[in-house]
Amino acid sequence: MKRQAIEDMKRWKESPRRKPLIVSGARQVGKTWLMKEFGRAYFRETAYITFDDNPQLIAAFEGSLSPNRLLPILQAEAGVRIDKHTLLILDEIQESPRAIQSLKYFNEQTPHIPVVAGGSALGLALRRGKRTENKPQARASFPVGKVSFLDLYPLSFREFLDGVGEELLAELVSALDWDAMAPFHDRLIELLKQYLFVGGMPEAVLSFAETSDPAEARRVHSELLRSYNADFSKYADDALAERIRRVWRAVPTNLAKENRKFMFSKIRESARAREYEDALQWLTDTSLVCPSSCVSVPESPLASHEDEGVFKVYVLDVGLLGAMCNLSARTILDSEALFSSFKGALAEQLVAQELLASGQAGNKVDTGNKLHYFMNQSTRTEIDFIVDGNERVPQPVPIEVKAGTNLRAKSLAAFVKKHLPVLALRTSLAPFSRDGVIKNVPLYAFGAYFHKEIAGQ
Repeated sequence: MKRQAIEDMKRWKESPRRKPLIVSGARQVGKTWLMKEFGRAYFRETAYITFDDNPQLIAAFEGSLSPNRLLPILQAEAGVRIDKHTLLILDEIQESPRAIQSLKYFNEQTPHIPVVAGGSALGLALRRGKRTENKPQARASFPVGKVSFLDLYPLSFREFLDGVGEELLAELVSALDWDAMAPFHDRLIELLKQYLFVGGMPEAVLSFAETSDPAEARRVHSELLRSYNADFSKYADDALAERIRRVWRAVPTNLAKENRKFMFSKIRESARAREYEDALQWLTDTSLVCPSSCVSVPESPLASHEDEGVFKVYVLDVGLLGAMCNLSARTILDSEALFSSFKGALAEQLVAQELLASGQAGNKVDTGNKLHYFMNQSTRTEIDFIVDGNERVPQPVPIEVKAGTNLRAKSLAAFVKKHLPVLALRTSLAPFSRDGVIKNVPLYAFGAYFHKEIAGQ
């Protein structure tokens, strides 16, 4: 299947200032496939190395980190000669903090050798060190300034269209030709309904594409959720693992609320933030959740106006969110039921994913990704998302998410009147339209629009 990240990797390959590239993301979002496919398509050879269940290789990195010492070891492990025409892949690199540190020396001493490293819990490994036999490893220093980053997420809606054989519609959406899209509006809504159930985890999309059976996608969701649950105990002690499970289960409950604000009291009645902050950070470090912090001043940089105690939390994937809530496959046949599920939380989760896939949260392996929403406490005006301005759009852009075709949005109108943004977005099931600075973008085209017109990619 096609992944937009391949284009990002092609730009990295051709960069005259190329550094080792870290591909990070949650488990099972397709990192290994992406790296191998990139090597197959754009290099003469690929040397694939994995640190997973490979103690001898991990031990080899406990010695000198000089590439001149390491390259013969890596060549023997991969069975491939490594030179400038070979893509060196270091997969599951979070298992060896010393291997992460070695990227500095590959950058400084062998910049001609293209190196890509993949990891599923890099934030966790860098923040705390990986637990081995209940004893944390000493943290190796991170190669600050010596690596580049690429965050990989579940398939976006456009990538989902490619994955289920709708390549021509995917091209149409990417082109943002509203007149050409108009005859296919209803079809795109139907496909969007499928995406809200199936989500963007590659295995779930592949199962659905091959069988057209939503139950097969749900089976994959169940297996993924079980594997994530097992990871809680693998990477955390028993007490922390139980707190992680409680926070993880509380995320859908909080998203189902009217204001979606995350409240630790939803975990259990007497729960306090300080008891569960480490568990929430663990889930953020492993990319299983993404917080959205509240800001009350719509000025860039938004991070400087965060209220750290007020936030929402979105999960990795909209399909997994539905599975966590036991959303029935029959809802695909009922637009009203699907889009109103959890008071429109699925539509909001979709937009959060599209923002992340467009690089809105930045590459923050050590600090975790973060989104923002706007809330004026005095007027109770709330905007679902707000993103920093850039060279194209100098002011922060408010984004209102509507789960139906009703375009009335009092909060967005009030925001526009008071703060006078040059652009405001409202995304819904309605076709594209414009009302002053407010652009209404169909949900099925939101990711493509944001990626092209706002993120500038």
